[in-house]
Amino acid sequence: MKTNLFAIIEELQHICSQLKRMIPKMASIKALAAWIFFGLTAFQLGAQQDPSYTHFTYNKLLYNPAYAGASDNFCINAITHQQWLGYRDESPLIGTQGNGFPATGERVRGVNPQTLGAGFSAPIRLKIKEEKVNVGGAYASFISDQLGYESSTYFRGGLAGAYELPDGSSIRVGVEVTSLTKSIDGSKLRYHDPNDPNIPVGLSSDSKINLGTGVYYMNPNILDGVWGGISMTNLLPAEFSYSTGGSNTVTMATTKNLYISGGVRKEQFLGNPSLRLEPAFLLKSAMGENGGFIKPELDLQGMVTYNELYAAGLNLRSYVAGVDALSIMVGFYPPIPGNASGQQQTLRVGYSYDITLSNVRRTSNGTHELQVNYCFNFSLPDKAPRIYRHPRWMVRDPLKD
Repeated sequence: MKTNLFAIIEELQHICSQLKRMIPKMASIKALAAWIFFGLTAFQLGAQQDPSYTHFTYNKLLYNPAYAGASDNFCINAITHQQWLGYRDESPLIGTQGNGFPATGERVRGVNPQTLGAGFSAPIRLKIKEEKVNVGGAYASFISDQLGYESSTYFRGGLAGAYELPDGSSIRVGVEVTSLTKSIDGSKLRYHDPNDPNIPVGLSSDSKINLGTGVYYMNPNILDGVWGGISMTNLLPAEFSYSTGGSNTVTMATTKNLYISGGVRKEQFLGNPSLRLEPAFLLKSAMGENGGFIKPELDLQGMVTYNELYAAGLNLRSYVAGVDALSIMVGFYPPIPGNASGQQQTLRVGYSYDITLSNVRRTSNGTHELQVNYCFNFSLPDKAPRIYRHPRWMVRDPLKD
C-alpha cells in the first residue's frame, strides 16, 4: 500500500513539475502553482469535513465569501444534497445505548450524508461620479449537514469588497464569520464494550465561532467570460467536546478546508448562437497540520445551455485513489417577466444524479441534489429635489395652492 501511495505521489509531482513549466511567468500565478505543487508532496489520508455539492458553480457563496455581490443582483439560493441514498452501516450490531434499535446482527440504514443549505446575497453599490458602482457585497447563509449520527449546523455571514481593474476585470476579497454547532446522538451508537468511556452518552453538542476568507476574480474579456477563486474555511483551530458521562469528554478538532475553483463561458458553442458552454472545476481538500492536502477531491464539470431555457451536462468527481462518481446534471430556466423597474429576473432550477463508481455503490442507490437560484434586481428611486420657498419672494398660484 505504501509503495503504491509513494508511486502516486511521485507521478503527481512529475505532472505538477511539467505543468509548472507550462504556466506563464506571472508572479501571482507562479506563487499559486508553487503552493499547489508543494502541497501535493504531503498527502495524508482522512475525510473532508465541509459538505460537498455537485452544483458548485451555481452556489459559490457556500464555499467562497468573496463572491458576495459579484453578480450585481440580489440572489436567494437553496440546495439539498442527499448522498448515497439507501446507504447502510455494514458493521454488525453488537449492542446499543438506547432502545428501539434493530436486533443484534442487523444492519442500520439511513446513515447517509444529508445536506440542506440556503443563502441570501446582495450587492453593495455606491454613487461615484454620478454613477452607481458595485463596490462589494454582503451575504448570510444557513447549512444543516447530517453525517451518520452527527449533525453540523452552520450560520454564516460575510462581506466582500471589489476592486475594478483597468481592463474591465475585477478582484473581490471576502471574509466571513461562522457559528458552527456540532452534535452527536450517543444513544444510537453501537459498541463492543458496554463500559467504553469514549462513547458519548445521549445527545451531546458544542458550538464554536470560526472565520473564513476568499478571493474571487472575474474577467469578461477572455473568451466570453472567465472566473476563478480560492478560499479557505475554518481558519481558527477549534475543538468540539462531547460528554461521555460524568466529567469525561471526547473531543473532535476541525481542520482548514481549501477550495480552488475556476471556469469559462463560451457563447455560440459549436457555432450555434443558441448554445453556451460553461466548463468549470473545483479542487477541495482538508488541510493537515503540516500544510499537506488530506484526501483532495477534484470535480470537473461541463454544462451546455440551450436558448437560455434548458441546460445539461456532466460532472466527474475523483480522489487520489480513484474516481468517486459521475453526475448527470440538468437545469431549467423558467421564463418569467422582468420586475417593476424593467430589469430582468432569473430563476434556475437544477437537478443532478450521481452514479456512484466507488465501492460504496454496493450499498448505495446514488446521490440526488436539487438546487434553486432566484436572482432579481431593483434600485431605489433618486430623491426628488427639495424646493425651498421664502416668504419675501414666494409667489403662490391661488389656483394651485
